Order: sequence, then C-alpha cells, then structure tokens
Amino acid sequence: MTTVVVGTEGTASSDAAVLWAARTAHDRGAELLVVHATGLSGSGLHEYEDATEQAARSLLDAEVARIREHVPVVPRTVVDHRRPGRALCDRSQDAALLVVGSHPHNALERVFSGSLSYQVAAGARCPVVVVPALPAREASDVVVGVDGSADSLAAVRLAAAEAHRTGGELHVVMAWEQPATYVPVQYLSGGYDEQMLEHEKVALAESVAGLAEDYPDLVVHRELVQGRPAPVLLERARGARLLVVGTHGRQGVARMLLGSVAHTLVLHATCPVAVVRIR
Repeated sequence: MTTVVVGTEGTASSDAAVLWAARTAHDRGAELLVVHATGLSGSGLHEYEDATEQAARSLLDAEVARIREHVPVVPRTVVDHRRPGRALCDRSQDAALLVVGSHPHNALERVFSGSLSYQVAAGARCPVVVVPALPAREASDVVVGVDGSADSLAAVRLAAAEAHRTGGELHVVMAWEQPATYVPVQYLSGGYDEQMLEHEKVALAESVAGLAEDYPDLVVHRELVQGRPAPVLLERARGARLLVVGTHGRQGVARMLLGSVAHTLVLHATCPVAVVRIR
C-alpha cells in the first residue's frame, strides 16, 4: 500500500494540509501518516522532552479526531524529535506524496527561503504538495505548467492522474517569452518569433502525448501563453484544485534549491501546489 505523509504543527495552514492529505489518501486507497516534529533532538533541552512528547501526542490525537470527523480513514501518527524539514524529507523516501502547509513569508524568508514548505519542496524524495490555509473547497480542475523538460513531463503525468481521480479537467499551460540573450541578426527580419512559437507548440503537444490513451475520458485543455511562467501560472491557477509544476533535478548542495518558477509558486499560489522532480 502506498503512503501519503503529512506534517502538522497545529497551525491553520497545517490543519488545511492534514485534511487535504486525508482526502487524497482516502481517494487513492493509501495509508495516511501524520508526523509532528518537535525539533528537540540535539538541542540539549532534555528537561523539556517529557512535556514536549505529551504536548505532541495531544496534538496528534486532536488531529486524528478531526480527520475522522471529515474523512473515513484511520491514520498512523508519529512524533519525531528532529527538525521538521529533516524529519519529513527522510520519511519522503518511502512515500507516494508528502503534504505540508504553506507559511507566511516575510521579506527575510523570501531572501533566504527558510520556511518549512520551501525546505521540504526542495529536499523531498517524492512529489510534495504545499497547501495554503484556505484552499478552494469545491474546485476540481488541475493546472500544470510545462516547459518540455523531463521534470515537466513527470508533472503532467501526476496532474493528469489527479484530474482523472477528482473528475476535473486538466489545463496544460506553457508560457514562453523571448530570451534576453543575443540573437543573430539574420533572425531579426521577422522569422525569429515564428520559429520560437512553432518550437513551443511542438513541445506543448509532446507534453500531452499519450494522455488520450491513458485517460480517454479526461478533458485536456492546452494553452500557449506569451509571458513569464510564474505570473502566467499563478493567474491560470486561481480557483483550481491543484497547480502542478516540475522543478529541475540537481545534485549535491544545489539539490536543496528549487527552480525559480517553483519557488515563486510555492510562495504565492492561492491553491495547493504540487512540486515534482525527477531524482
């Protein structure tokens, strides 16, 4: 059986994430694991461990009761005394999906990207869904951003599966803009934009190849929009159930960084955002 892992802190955003994860686990027939990380490990504050453990268990008991009021699932729970980012990323290795709540972002967090949702989206080993405090309740459509990369192709597959599962329509969006780099003078006579547009049309078509065979009843909309990807996707995803984006795989220290588009979406989207990366 597959597992959906969700982290909880008892905040409004993590409360929303827990219910989103519970509904998703139920719909997928997956196990639900609710994790609360205290961050005490290595802190030297041993005198607080018993009280912290008791408070964590009380929090998880309340989450289980709330889940069972809304969704017919019986989750497993675990208290992890490591820092939340490490605890959740480690558990993502055996998970089908990892869900966290979004966090308020001040100017300093935007510079250093220190929020839990960013850390998990950048470092997890499975797709991550970041859920805002008030996601759209009745929405069913799924929006996915594509750019022709292998990561965005993986994002399309996840997005199609989610749209099929929820009975929604799939909106595949490719945003394109003229590069700021040097363009040879021979292309400036009028054909450069047309060539680039044709290239993007081909990439968009290739992104949805095979979906009709795998999901014959799924309604798929393809849209090619001139503009910067992040603003285009944020606008298209207003009112969506889910926004899906791929982020390019990296190695070493750079593996803990998100691509700029995924970073912006995690910070600013008003619907849940799924971040998919090929490892």
